[in-house]
Amino acid sequence: MMKNKKKKRSFKFASIIFIFIFFVFISISYAQPVILSDVPDYKWWYGCSPTAAGMLIGYYDIHGYQGLRYDNLVPGEAELSTFPSTEGEWEYNAQYAIASPEHVNDFYRGGYGAEGDDAPPPYHEFNCLADFMGTSQDSAGNPNGATTFYFNIYGFPLYVADIYGTEYQDKSGLYGIWEYIEYRGYGTHDPANDYTMFNQLVDTYVKIPWAFSFLDFMEEINSGRPVIIHLEGHSMLGYGYDPDGFIIYVHDTWSPGPHTMRWGGTYGGMKLMGVTCVHITGGSPVPIPHSIILLGSGILLIFVRRKT
Repeated sequence: MMKNKKKKRSFKFASIIFIFIFFVFISISYAQPVILSDVPDYKWWYGCSPTAAGMLIGYYDIHGYQGLRYDNLVPGEAELSTFPSTEGEWEYNAQYAIASPEHVNDFYRGGYGAEGDDAPPPYHEFNCLADFMGTSQDSAGNPNGATTFYFNIYGFPLYVADIYGTEYQDKSGLYGIWEYIEYRGYGTHDPANDYTMFNQLVDTYVKIPWAFSFLDFMEEINSGRPVIIHLEGHSMLGYGYDPDGFIIYVHDTWSPGPHTMRWGGTYGGMKLMGVTCVHITGGSPVPIPHSIILLGSGILLIFVRRKT
């Protein structure tokens, strides 16, 4: 009797798993492509990771998020593209947000891939993503153009709160994004309890079911949030998906998009490894147009007169 009960339980559990997988497959199969519109497409600017982060903050600068404004993330107006551009010539506002002339003068003196070429301190007051993200900085162990991102090897999200106060804080690209957003006047202002931003390995890379999945990516895009895509050696920005073939749309920092890759596949010979998600907060209310304010006052005035 005990053996039969165990068999029934095993069969029931297997049936539940099968039904779950079936419904997940059906939900993906019937989903339609979703591509965020007017997502900045920026050319590589002294590091792929700050460039990818620059596209992400540029998107929030242009569009806002959840009814709030974030139009001070980029000094001046964020552009939709920085193609074409010439290294060493700051022709776009977004380039100042990604890697400023001061950053290059202090940390990128020897050219791409160089190490040990930082200027002697004191350094300039940090003013761009590459500064805060530790890009190209010898103190963070990064050769020129490189940025370090840390991940939980067991597939769980690694939040700003997890990095805060550790030896990795000043070397972390994620923490640097948080610092830049704070520097521009937004964010939670509480890194010890900040769970609005995280790095996470993808399920196809670590073969762990609770790691970041294609369904998770779909949810981010459906919620109006671009995602930084990390390959083994390069960062890009993901901004759309097509469930037919598990395709994601990316801006790759190398050439104007759109570009695509398969979830779990390779791009430029580099395997998809992880993501960085930013659920930005701390924005400003969208101001009510003057005409609407006047209309509201008029309605209120009529109501008051009728009451008296």
